[in-house]
Amino acid sequence: MKKILVVDDKDPVLLQLKRGLERNGYEVYTVSRGKGALEILDQQLIDLILLDLKLPDIGGLQICKEVREQYPSLPIIIISVVHDVGSIVQALNVGADDYVQKPFDMVEVLARIKVQLRHSNRLPTKPEGQSLTMSPLHIDFEQRCVKVNGQEIDLTYTEYELLSLLARNRGRIVTYDILISEVWGYDEVAELQGVHTYINRLRKKIENPANRRFIRNEPKIGYRFLGEE
Repeated sequence: MKKILVVDDKDPVLLQLKRGLERNGYEVYTVSRGKGALEILDQQLIDLILLDLKLPDIGGLQICKEVREQYPSLPIIIISVVHDVGSIVQALNVGADDYVQKPFDMVEVLARIKVQLRHSNRLPTKPEGQSLTMSPLHIDFEQRCVKVNGQEIDLTYTEYELLSLLARNRGRIVTYDILISEVWGYDEVAELQGVHTYINRLRKKIENPANRRFIRNEPKIGYRFLGEE
């Protein structure tokens, strides 16, 4: 049974999530303060965290940072009333894997949890000697080789770097900030059109235009790589 930690300062939200998650077979721990969340993480082997950004003691962003430092692969899904893109991007950049806005639909929350748990055992940051296969796509990280339906695809250096970064973080949103700093090596978001151009080129080479299965745009935030091994 997977263990989920829910952190929110509103009792009705905690109760709603606890009931919904338990009905779907999860073991649930609830807490209303950030300090309490960190204490539970020290005591229990938690599989996923649902985290509100606005807490009365330690803010959600700080919780994200501390959790990511101590538990690099532990999935964190933000559930917050905060709707502005800047706050969402900031949360993703400091370690959150996904976000759901309040008021939320329990069906959506369950779907997001399922995706994150499926991908919680992600590839390490430098996956030398490893490969990833999500038919019809195959990526050999050691050889920097990409094949579709068994045929090697000719990618430019930048196209490969984009694909590699997205694939190594499959299931997670990779923000524009991270894409630009990791692939191009500078921390400016002024060249978003260039990012979109390269993504479109990459899509044409690895995806069926009628069925964009691997790369999904998260409007105003970044991109997410989907697919299963």
